[in-house]
Amino acid sequence: MAVAVFVDYYQLLSLEPEWDTDRLRKALNDAFRGNLGRINTATHEKREEIEQRQALIPKARKILLDPDAKAQYDLELANWKRTKPPQPDGAAIPTLLELWQSIDDGRYLDAVEGGKKLVQHTPNDYLAWEVYARANYYGKDYRTAVSAAEQAIRCNPQKAELYADAGEYLAADEQWDKAVLQLNRAIQLEPNNSGYKLNLASIYIGHEIWADAEALIKGVLSQEPSNSTAKYFMAVVIHDRASERISEVVELANSGKQGQARKILKEIQQNFDDAQKLVSDNIEFSEFIGDNSIQVRRWLGVNFYYRLFGFALDGVLASPGFALMAIDGGTNQLATIGGAIVVLAIWGYSWVWLAYKNGGQDLIKRLLGMQIVSDDQRLPSLGQLITRAMIKPFNFFLAYLVFGLIIVFSMFGHLGQMGSGVSAAIGMTIGMMFIGLRIFWDLFFVTSKEVMPTFFGSALFMHEKIAQTTVVASNKNDVMNFDKYHWF
Repeated sequence: MAVAVFVDYYQLLSLEPEWDTDRLRKALNDAFRGNLGRINTATHEKREEIEQRQALIPKARKILLDPDAKAQYDLELANWKRTKPPQPDGAAIPTLLELWQSIDDGRYLDAVEGGKKLVQHTPNDYLAWEVYARANYYGKDYRTAVSAAEQAIRCNPQKAELYADAGEYLAADEQWDKAVLQLNRAIQLEPNNSGYKLNLASIYIGHEIWADAEALIKGVLSQEPSNSTAKYFMAVVIHDRASERISEVVELANSGKQGQARKILKEIQQNFDDAQKLVSDNIEFSEFIGDNSIQVRRWLGVNFYYRLFGFALDGVLASPGFALMAIDGGTNQLATIGGAIVVLAIWGYSWVWLAYKNGGQDLIKRLLGMQIVSDDQRLPSLGQLITRAMIKPFNFFLAYLVFGLIIVFSMFGHLGQMGSGVSAAIGMTIGMMFIGLRIFWDLFFVTSKEVMPTFFGSALFMHEKIAQTTVVASNKNDVMNFDKYHWF
């Protein structure tokens, strides 16, 4: 990692290297949401410090949530710590600016020790208690942070920002009632400050008190319709409240009530889409919304008819090659071989290269609004796309072989006493009944991928099972796409 100054994200963002991906994601999302509310209310050096910390979170997210990138980063961090020069011990009383700089650098213990000296030297200076509280907060000594914040309030009881700080530290210490009380005091002192209301909403969100959070955010949006932080918070409320219903879906599915489960899944997906629309004009905010969206899309799958239509379009896409293969009724070996190469080249280019370059969307999936997603909630790797592309042609022909079998079955009547027309009608009816059952089966189960007992279903979805990928419904604002549309 070629950077001039190495950044210790764990230290600066109060994370732990041994946390798993889900816990890191939640901690980063919580930090992003919390800092976003406080940026609007903080002043001077504290605002600069919070803004700098906020800017680190998207960068940390891209590294720490990618297992390979995190492993490389951890190695470089360990090497940096071994070669890091020691910080000089300061015996003198530090200034406020020096303490804020120590916090910016992640030297929380130095800031705590320096802050202790400063408050002892100037015990009536609320600014000294303010920075001392902040240093203890980032050092995870929440009780001392709360005590220092309360001392700052005693020094300057009319400054609303100090009550907001105390609320933040109390929330970190899980003293929720006291945190709410302090933030309400800040709102009483500055009733028109939307930042304090959003800080309070952030606490409600963290504590999953959705109704109170929504009421506060709606109040802010009624006065400031373009407030991007309020829209982000509303998106979080909509998304997280919908996410809570996923357990209900699992319960219904396990009890055999797939129809009800699917209905609720569609409602959840609509909520997720509504949340994305609220932050669609801010790519950074979009990245922090929708962690569960891909899972719900996977469960819903793609409509059976879209699947079949996509298969047909794949056939049309390769029609030039099929036309070559049909020259002289297929007896021209050179044309047949050349046509097969053209077909495979077209499919390979679309299914592998375009899909890899466009976030899991090949030409047909881009056209139909579908997307390939890896089972581990990431974009498909090149290896997965190649595996799909190698297996898919076999499934392609097997899927259409069903129709051939219907015709063959309809011809069995030639061997019996019935006329060929009657037997063909009976054979076609039986064959279409099987396809109808397959369609019914696919549409009313929570996921097509987990119910593949029929021939047609196995043919259509086997390449996904082997390559550990899923085709899901997609849209232009889907965070998994990263706005990659190179060929449109």
